[in-house]
Amino acid sequence: MDKYTVRGPGKECNEITANSLDEALEMAQSQNPGKQVAADASGIIYVCESGEDPDSCQMRLS
Repeated sequence: MDKYTVRGPGKECNEITANSLDEALEMAQSQNPGKQVAADASGIIYVCESGEDPDSCQMRLS
């Protein structure tokens, strides 16, 4: 299993342990209903407000 960093919502930063990035994304989404969840190329998961521009969200949370 691998660890994935989850940034957001707000200033929160957590880790999820999962078998794959897809599984980690599903876990992050289930923990944050109504939020937009995406990952960057390095596997960091960002939890953003629904409808928020993904690039702006990643820059804000980085």
